[in-house]
Amino acid sequence: MPHSAFQATHPEFLSLFPEGAAPERLGEGFTWTEGPVYVPARRAVIFSDVRQNRTWAYTDGGELREELNPSGHQNGHCLDAQGRLIACSHGQRALLRQEEDGTWTTLAERFEGHRFNSPNDVALHPDGSLWFSDPSYGLDKPEEGGTGAPMELPGRWVFRLGPDGELTAPIRDRQKPNGLVFADARTLLLADTGDGVTYRYEVEPDGRATCAGEHFRVAPGKTDGLRVDGAGRIWSSAGDGVHVLSADGQELGRILFPQTVSNLCFGGPEGTTLYVTASTEFWRVPTRVRG
Repeated sequence: MPHSAFQATHPEFLSLFPEGAAPERLGEGFTWTEGPVYVPARRAVIFSDVRQNRTWAYTDGGELREELNPSGHQNGHCLDAQGRLIACSHGQRALLRQEEDGTWTTLAERFEGHRFNSPNDVALHPDGSLWFSDPSYGLDKPEEGGTGAPMELPGRWVFRLGPDGELTAPIRDRQKPNGLVFADARTLLLADTGDGVTYRYEVEPDGRATCAGEHFRVAPGKTDGLRVDGAGRIWSSAGDGVHVLSADGQELGRILFPQTVSNLCFGGPEGTTLYVTASTEFWRVPTRVRG
């Protein structure tokens, strides 16, 4: 029997998990967990506690340890094409890369002479470019590093840092762009936590992006972070847990959690473990799919 945390809307949903699967809490007592990413070279998930100004690592061996303190109020993470850790820093208002020796390189902090608001989440495109959202939460919220400094840019945009280092702002039509993921090389899914809708963008090889309309929305809550699995299914954070949707945005089912989920990622030795940041806690769920 599936665990009661699994709520199927479509029969396919329960087949995504092994027999006897159940969510397992790996850590608690945080303030606002966010931005998980699995780093194969380190055999560990790195995630943020944005409001505690720290990052944490959870290893394949089961060790939970503090990573950075202070962290510059890092939020979202991804890996670049070389497998290096990329971080969005509210405190530094910058996109950062961690080198093999552990030091950090600033990849971008200004656009056309103006400082970013507070880079929030980041995704790798198959062409090697890094796309990151830049709402103003890190300016507006003192608990997330905000100093009350004014926005220097005229909007809250999504930026593209090309493999050649060119920085552009292809998406400028959202209220509060947040989580983002590429369903494929031509399709970007972008969550707007301003209106609670996740939009679909058609991406051109030259880096332009055009909104193709609403793709889905969750309830309760709203999509903050999201991932796509190898079959194209969408795994979205929500107010009551993780919602799993078909590639075209139809709900298949939910994994219920006791707190609001902010973000998630796939990882582990086989790439089939779903790691979940849920408010003050950190969880994992075994699955039969890969990210």
